[in-house]
Amino acid sequence: MKKILYIFAIMISTYLVANSQSVQVCLDCHAEAGMTMEKNGKEKSITVKYSILKSSAHSKLRCVDCHEGFNPEDIPHKAKIEPINCKKCHTAPLEKHKFHPQIVQANGTAGTPDVNCKGCHGTHEVKTKLSPSSPTHFSNSTNYCGKCHTKEKQQHLKSVHFVELQHNNPNAPTCIFCHSRPVTRNHKVSKIEMKRNQEELCLACHLNDQQKQTKFSKSLIEYDQSVHGLAIKRGNQAAAICTDCHGVHDLEKKDSPNSRISNTNVSNVCGQCHIGISQEYKISVHGIALKKGNKDAPTCTFCHGEHNINPVVDVPVKMFTNNQINPEAAVKTKMVYCIKCHADEQMMAKYNILPFNKAHEWLPSLGKHNETVRCVDCHSSYAPPNLSHNLLPPDKVIKKCEECHSKNSVLMAKLYKHEKALSREKYGFINGTLLSDAYVVGTTRNVLLDSLSIAVFGIVILGIFFHAIMRWYFNKGN
Repeated sequence: MKKILYIFAIMISTYLVANSQSVQVCLDCHAEAGMTMEKNGKEKSITVKYSILKSSAHSKLRCVDCHEGFNPEDIPHKAKIEPINCKKCHTAPLEKHKFHPQIVQANGTAGTPDVNCKGCHGTHEVKTKLSPSSPTHFSNSTNYCGKCHTKEKQQHLKSVHFVELQHNNPNAPTCIFCHSRPVTRNHKVSKIEMKRNQEELCLACHLNDQQKQTKFSKSLIEYDQSVHGLAIKRGNQAAAICTDCHGVHDLEKKDSPNSRISNTNVSNVCGQCHIGISQEYKISVHGIALKKGNKDAPTCTFCHGEHNINPVVDVPVKMFTNNQINPEAAVKTKMVYCIKCHADEQMMAKYNILPFNKAHEWLPSLGKHNETVRCVDCHSSYAPPNLSHNLLPPDKVIKKCEECHSKNSVLMAKLYKHEKALSREKYGFINGTLLSDAYVVGTTRNVLLDSLSIAVFGIVILGIFFHAIMRWYFNKGN
């Protein structure tokens, strides 16, 4: 046993001496400051500092382990100096570098510095990603990748993710953490697949620990069942995902004035898809108030929600009873969002606006009106096509009884769809639709019936056209 240990000790000492001598032999020349060589018509430094080499991840290697076939007695040390093949030791580096498809194509050894191992990891100073001083350490990721991706770096420096990174939050996402997944077109995936990957990436972190989530991020649980979430499931590549609203590298908190999701910018974000509605909102009393600096003015997300896109705001029961409003009717007609603010006497006094009950005290049977007429029916634009997001100031709202109760009034025409919905709910689909005063395509919300009506209409038009053609054809010789 002692003999075996003795032999093992000699082998280790021999290896260490040989290794030391090998490195030292090379450094006898290459440690000299200002040592250079000419390569591809350019002068290149070949000075190597022992202190740098000793603190690197390759400190236990000999120079010839990487610089294979070099003979220190010959100058140059090799007839044909080839690029160092890092893959000799790192057998599967390309599998870990899918975020850089160019590296895979260049095989990690050729091409410009941005597509080979040395371009990112360095040469003699290379360190592991676990070393805080390594450029590949997660805390240095932004500056490291930003050497090439300068625009993305400037955006990321302002983001909430970078702020968390500066606070040494180990859960803060870095460039490589996100881009190691197929979330860009470089991975050769379809647009809908890419958007699904991006969505899963964000949710993987923000749904990880619900106890630490805010009331807004908790709504992410219901995102899959939202209008946007269901559209993505159906394969609608135009549907909004996290990055469409929050941004990609420039994510900022809601209270930041430059944030995409700040109150003043929300309508612009939603307006990327909902162009017409965004324009309506901006000319409404709410949009104008927000532009003037009214922080209480409701935006898109106040009424429609943020991630679940189907919320019901919390309103004290007292607000309903004090204003003769049936809570169930208010939720069904979407008046609940209006009540949330306009029944709040303190908030209304702040902006010199009459609260709901005082503003409508001229109406007889207020409770009855509240069950049959929605706020937007009276307070939104009356110009066709009756833009419901263009809420009008009080002086432009119709208040004359005959304007409402006349069969030919503007308001009655506007309320037609709402009236039909209530009729169907009360009397059933047949009586409420087919046996009513009239049937209008689109008011039933029944796709089959509407499609049948359009088909019949189309057949009639084609019949008339065919009849006219036949009459012309048989009468052209007369």
